[in-house]
Amino acid sequence: MFEMKDIFLNYREKSILQNISLSLSSGDFVTVIGENGCGKSTLLRCVAGLHQQTSGSIMFQQRNLEQWSNKALAKERAFVAQNNQVHFAFLTENLLKLARSEQVETDKQSTLLICELAEKLSISHLFGRDVRTLSGGERQRVFIAKALLQLLPSNKPNNHQLAYQNKLLLLDEPTSALDFRFQKAMMDLVQEFCQKGLAVVCVSHDMNLVLPYASQVVLLAQGRCLAKGEAKDVITTENLSDCFGVTPKLIPQIGSVPYITH
Repeated sequence: MFEMKDIFLNYREKSILQNISLSLSSGDFVTVIGENGCGKSTLLRCVAGLHQQTSGSIMFQQRNLEQWSNKALAKERAFVAQNNQVHFAFLTENLLKLARSEQVETDKQSTLLICELAEKLSISHLFGRDVRTLSGGERQRVFIAKALLQLLPSNKPNNHQLAYQNKLLLLDEPTSALDFRFQKAMMDLVQEFCQKGLAVVCVSHDMNLVLPYASQVVLLAQGRCLAKGEAKDVITTENLSDCFGVTPKLIPQIGSVPYITH
């Protein structure tokens, strides 16, 4: 469904990404981890088509990413940035309606989809509120809902088994502003959508939260891929020490990846 191969990206004569390759199938959940400034968000924006690589190729649904128009790509790929700002007065429900603007459907159909997803993300009570007045966590949930609405085809209900087949969701620190309850709920929800075919690439510093959900982990260090694969193979004392410069303790967890602590 998606493949980036031998990606190099330079900015002002500085190397940001070096020889990065990544492939995804429908339903994959890829977590990108690494120290501050190692290129995680740049990689995500490269996957989104928002940064042009210096060399290498990016294929999405068997087409070069450069061949996609912005309008067509918006129906297939959604990007949720770490800090989402709204500079105009939008009611929450009207902002969500923007995500359905390219779909061929009635107002009644779009309203139904919006209400269903809002209920799932516990944001229905925010309807009627100016998005600019929401807390960081509330706004984060609204923008994740907007991204999911953007990807849902008009000919498939939200509960369809393959509603998000071949769709790609990119998340940059999606739980950074969420409280403890919503962090776990959000990850459970994303996993639910992966079971409907959604492929996800998630950048996060909260390794203990996101790693149990990952089908693939990419460990970046100074713009290079230090390790890639299943969490059980990537999350080792040696790899984490090489990446972060500290030696962590890995506490075994039954049926899950180790818990990482100092």
